[in-house]
Order: sequence, then structure tokens, then C-alpha cells
Amino acid sequence: MKTRERIIALAQARFNEFGYGNVTTAALAAELGISEGNLWYHFKTKRHLLESISEEFIRYSNERLALRPSSETDVIEGYIELMMAHERELLLYRFLYRDQADYGGHSQIVLDNITGLYDKSRAQFRAFFTEMVRVGLLDWPEDRIDNLTVNAIILIRFGLEYLRETQQAFDSSAVEQTFLQ
Repeated sequence: MKTRERIIALAQARFNEFGYGNVTTAALAAELGISEGNLWYHFKTKRHLLESISEEFIRYSNERLALRPSSETDVIEGYIELMMAHERELLLYRFLYRDQADYGGHSQIVLDNITGLYDKSRAQFRAFFTEMVRVGLLDWPEDRIDNLTVNAIILIRFGLEYLRETQQAFDSSAVEQTFLQ
């Protein structure tokens, strides 16, 4: 793995584990066994690291957004795959959701894509819930599916805020357990 990739991987892990505001570039460089100057060669600031991780987040989110109900698989199996992708996203990028106050606002790539991510997420959930209604697995009025999709997104998106307020935001097992509930 190249130095730049190692820096990104470690920064993402430490931001998730300790919080963006509690991790310094000096600590990252020391843990990587490189000079801080070497880290600065790749990333001038911690904010530049945030931007690189945000680019990966957008790529991952777009892969997740490609999941749709399929005639080739059971809708519940597809939905489980979707939920597992969401759980993984929250585990891999939880500091982006949790620590925004520490880093002062989303990076430009997230700002440029956030509305589209939410629109596509609503369409994705709508597709799954509509298919569940169609095959008789969900007893829900079709004219209220949009309400259900918004609530699903709110629960997923702001579940980490709940964990932060209950002092569990840095515990990956709490993230997994809450998501499974």
C-alpha cells in the first residue's frame, strides 16, 4: 500500500475511533512511522485528509445506491444487502456523520452531492418498500411509502447522533447493535 493510501486508511480509522477533533497529523505520522513533513507532502492539512476520505465516501455511497430490488433475488435478501451496506457505510465513515461540529462543515464534494445522495436514497428505499408491498411482505398504504422512506433515512442518518448523546458514539459494537435493532 502506498504512503498516501496508508495515511488515508489510518486517518479514517482514528477519526472513527477517537473523533476528528481528537486526532492530530503529528499523531498520525508517528503511528505510521513517517515524518510529519512526509504526511504534509501528501496532505497539507487535516482538512485535505477529510476531503480525500469524503471522496471515498461518495464513491462508496454511489455503490450502495446502485442496489435495487431484483427479480433474480428475493426482495428481503436484497433489502438485507442494502441494510448491510448502510451498516458498513456507517462503520467506515461514521466520523463524517458524527463529528461535523469538529470539522466545521462538509467538504465540497459532499456538499456538491448531498442533495443527490438523499434523493437517490429516497428512491432506493421507495423501490424496496414498493416491491415489498407488491409481493405482500409489507402492509402499508402506497400513498404513504414516501413518508416511510424519509423516516428510514432519518433513522439511519441520525442514529449516530443518538449514540453520541448517549456516550456510545465511539463504540463500533454499539453502532452495529443499534443498526441491527
